[in-house]
Amino acid sequence: MISIDYVAGSHGYFLEYVCNKHICNMQVNFLPFNSVGASHLKTNEYINNRIFHGQHFTNKGLETSKRVVRITYDHDDLLLLMTGAFLRIANSNIETNELENDTYNKLMDSAYFPYLVDSINDAYPRNRISAENPNCPRYVLREFFKFGFKHPESNGFIKVLEELVYDSSVNSIDFPYRNFYNKQLFIEGIRQIADWYDQSVVYNCVDDIWEKFYERQIYRNYKSQADNIIHSIQNLEIVPIVQLGLFQESYIDAVLENKYGIEMPFGQNQYFDSTAEIINHLCLK
Repeated sequence: MISIDYVAGSHGYFLEYVCNKHICNMQVNFLPFNSVGASHLKTNEYINNRIFHGQHFTNKGLETSKRVVRITYDHDDLLLLMTGAFLRIANSNIETNELENDTYNKLMDSAYFPYLVDSINDAYPRNRISAENPNCPRYVLREFFKFGFKHPESNGFIKVLEELVYDSSVNSIDFPYRNFYNKQLFIEGIRQIADWYDQSVVYNCVDDIWEKFYERQIYRNYKSQADNIIHSIQNLEIVPIVQLGLFQESYIDAVLENKYGIEMPFGQNQYFDSTAEIINHLCLK
C-alpha cells in the first residue's frame, strides 16, 4: 500500500482515484464524484484492490505505509481550500455564502465544524448563536474568518497541515494542492508521482479525468475574482463589486488591512457595491 496523507478537504480521494486508475492501471469503471464534486464514491472491488490509499493518517493518529504522497498547500491556497472544505468535508454541504442563515445548526450538524460554534461565541459574546438563536450576522462571520486570512500562520488549516511529518524511514513525495486547479500542473504532478513509483502514465486519460473534476469545482474562480478586486483597488480603478462569497469578503478585507494598515468596517452586513467605496474608506484617493 502507498499512503496518500492529506488534510480533510484537500482532494485526497481524487488523487487516490487518479493514481490507482492511471498509474497502477487499475480497472475502474466508475466516476468518483458526488453531487458536491467530492470524490467520495467507491465500489467494494475498488476499495479491496487499490494500491494508493487516501486517508487523514497523521491527523487521525494512524500509521502510514513506508511510502507516502503528501498533499501540501500554503497561505495563498487558503481561500479556495476553506471554501471548498465547508462544502465537501464529510459531505457537509455548507454553502458559506449563506452561512449567516441557520449558522448554529449548519455547523453543529456537520462532522468537522461544531467547534466553530464555541469559537464564534467566545469571540463575539454579544452575538451568541444557539439552537434558539441560530443565525449569525454576516458582518460577524466576515470578521471572524478574516483573522484566519490576515494571520494565516494561526489558521486551523495551516496548523493541521504542519502535523503531516514523518520519520526518516518514510519515502515521501509532495503534491501541491494548487496542482488540482491547473491542468498542466496536475498532469506534471501525476507524472512525478508515476516516476517516483517507477510507473508510466497515460496522459490523455489524466487530461480527461481532470476536466471532469474541474468542471465540478464550483468555487474554482473564487481566488482570481477576489484578487481582481484587490488589484483594482490598488490601481484606483472604479469597478462594481458583484455579489461575493463570505470567505471572499473576509479574504479581501484581510489582504487590504495587511497592506494598508487600516481596519475594514465592522457592523456592515451588506458588503461594498463598488471599489470606489473601498478606495474612499482607505483614503487612497
